[in-house]
Amino acid sequence: MKRLTYVTVIMMSSLLLLSACTEQDVTDLLEVTDDVLTAIEKEQDQEKSNKVEEEPVNESTNILKSKGTIDPIQATLVRPVDGDTAVFAFDADNDGKEEEFSARFLLIDTPETRHPKLGKQPLGDEAKERTAQLLKQGEITLEFDVGQRLDKYSRILVYVYVDGKSVQETLLEEGMARVAYVYPPNTRYLDEFEVKQKIAKNKGIGVWSIDDYVTDRGFNSN
Repeated sequence: MKRLTYVTVIMMSSLLLLSACTEQDVTDLLEVTDDVLTAIEKEQDQEKSNKVEEEPVNESTNILKSKGTIDPIQATLVRPVDGDTAVFAFDADNDGKEEEFSARFLLIDTPETRHPKLGKQPLGDEAKERTAQLLKQGEITLEFDVGQRLDKYSRILVYVYVDGKSVQETLLEEGMARVAYVYPPNTRYLDEFEVKQKIAKNKGIGVWSIDDYVTDRGFNSN
């Protein structure tokens, strides 16, 4: 609108003067008009640029604050903790900087290695070692479900993959874990996990090799 006003004024002034001007005067007038228009365009571009810089950051760019389904993300292993937890580093804010996050593997439970009440449970060390081995074998990818991203201990809740293969499914099929902590809507792969668990249970391997060890509430160390 501002430019249009300036252009209108300049054109009207030009029409009044052209009849009395020489050819050189007309040329000079057109050059001045072009300079004015260029200055106006630069001013408008600067105003637009300032508006962009002043816009607040959208918190939805942070993966942990977003909702719904998102694409799997690349992560780096910082350290394994036990059979169903580890610490990973990844760019959660899309700012090119990696941060470390303690992670809980969705929908599975492995025997404890250093629980304050339960202590060290049978096959806890084996599950921890197997998870560490899997996580060091290739490229790690993390996938969130559609529900909450964090548990009550502020750990991220994720499905974990190494070179595209599910770590959870491997642990379940090898009898190093049981299906547990099923809280909708974070149940995307529940059916697949239960199939893998059934394979280990039918074979009687891992946690299923110990009578009455696996319960609905965890692992019976007594």
